[in-house]
Amino acid sequence: MFLGIILSVFILYPFSILLLRSLGISAESFKPGIDIFTRIFSKRGTWKALVNTIYTALLVTVLTAIISGILAWLVVRTDFHFKRLIKNLSFLTFIIPPYILALSWLEFLGRNGYLHRILGYIFGLKEYTLEYYSITAVAIVMSIHLYPLVFMALCNALEKHDPSLENAAIMSGATAWKTTFSITIPLIIPSFLSIGLLVFSRTMANFGVPALLALPVRKEVLTTRIYASLSDLNIDEATALSFLLVFLSGLVFTSYTLIFRKKSFATINFNGEKPRIYSLGKRKWIITAVVFLFQGITTILPLATIFISSFLKRWGLPLKLEYLTLNNYIQLLFKNDQAVAAFRNSITYGITGATFAAVIGSSIAFISHSSEAKGGKVLELVASWPMAFPNIVLAVAAILAWNTPPLALYGTPWIIIVTYMVLFTPIIMKNVTGLIQNHDRTQTFAARISGASPFRSFLDVTFPAIFPGIKSGWLLCFLIALKEIPISLMLYSSGQETIGVLLFGMQSQSYGLEMTSTLAVVIIGLIFIGNIIIQTGKRRIKNENASD
Repeated sequence: MFLGIILSVFILYPFSILLLRSLGISAESFKPGIDIFTRIFSKRGTWKALVNTIYTALLVTVLTAIISGILAWLVVRTDFHFKRLIKNLSFLTFIIPPYILALSWLEFLGRNGYLHRILGYIFGLKEYTLEYYSITAVAIVMSIHLYPLVFMALCNALEKHDPSLENAAIMSGATAWKTTFSITIPLIIPSFLSIGLLVFSRTMANFGVPALLALPVRKEVLTTRIYASLSDLNIDEATALSFLLVFLSGLVFTSYTLIFRKKSFATINFNGEKPRIYSLGKRKWIITAVVFLFQGITTILPLATIFISSFLKRWGLPLKLEYLTLNNYIQLLFKNDQAVAAFRNSITYGITGATFAAVIGSSIAFISHSSEAKGGKVLELVASWPMAFPNIVLAVAAILAWNTPPLALYGTPWIIIVTYMVLFTPIIMKNVTGLIQNHDRTQTFAARISGASPFRSFLDVTFPAIFPGIKSGWLLCFLIALKEIPISLMLYSSGQETIGVLLFGMQSQSYGLEMTSTLAVVIIGLIFIGNIIIQTGKRRIKNENASD
């Protein structure tokens, strides 16, 4: 009952307000209609933003498919060396926040950036016409950030599908290329489509990268247009655009379900037969060089660019020892009051939001999968809703719901914390659900037969089994809070700035790219350490399950 009230207040209510407001229904007006949509679609800028959004998402989906397909094939189905290294580098690329990747893009490719200086030094180049601000730049940066998702999914699909069909084709005289295109690729289509839809949706939902790389040349997408509408206090337009963004995401997933729900593509390898490994022959080292060049450009180069820039006394100075300093880190971490406050706020909001989400999410997972209480599946469904909504839409819904009594949270830190809680709850729930499903319930029954109360049996038997999932999910949510931008940017008031707000606004506040890079390095370091802890915990859980 209590969880139902919590979800109704903090999830159903804001989303209902968003839906009603997008239809023209509010406390002041009960005249439903489509006037808002008529107005926004009468503006040329809306259509441009819509086209740019779909174009970017499609381009990213295609680019990630090509990149990931080639890499996955090399890693799983050929005698390519350094397979584990390529997987680790791809994972490292993914944990770099996309906004920081966009910053490194500007610092390396922008005017007076490192490429400009290198070309000037080698060729004496003075004119520099590279279009580093563009929608295409947004697509490239988002592709670099998201291709590891597709790569890991395709690797998993190639490793687990039944290779007997391929072996039969080879024995029948088919070439390796013919087998790949006629059998292997069709078999992994569902894996690509499911993860490709996630890539498409996450690209449409991203705000930071297009704000940094497209807005300076007046190119808008739906997320930046929502932000602009809110900045102009045009709540109706922001609401309608938010609903449009959610509608597009829902349309994509619904189309996938309707088209492929009755189709079967893949076969699963139950007999443990290993897939055929193809030899790269004399081209192996050329291919290896190309792969490492790609990894260097997409992983090592962005990290090196940000890292080097963080030690410059001022952006644009030559890379000489006399122009390098540690003072940027000292200023950021100890002497800059705004930065210190931003770190304190992010830590406080992240800990509080993740803790609330851990309690709610783990409770819902337990009720849904390990108790006899009714309504567990309904609670799980409602708690999962925020995963389908872009962060910027969550922020708009929070503004609509919490700017008036009875819960006037707008203007207080609690609106950020509550929105974080809504965002984090499904993450915790998904982390715990798998452990609950794998938990041996006979231990719980044995505790009950021995006289333990339901609460005591949960505390002594079930909770220790699911605690590793709660802990890893909590840490993951906390790391998200450290790098999150759109929610904090749209909901904060003076004195409530977070690390994401500080990172987004540093350039406009005359801090310079050197200080922005310093903050980016600190964020990457925290995320990297956190991910090591999470992966260590997951390996420990896996080893414990194997021993059991």
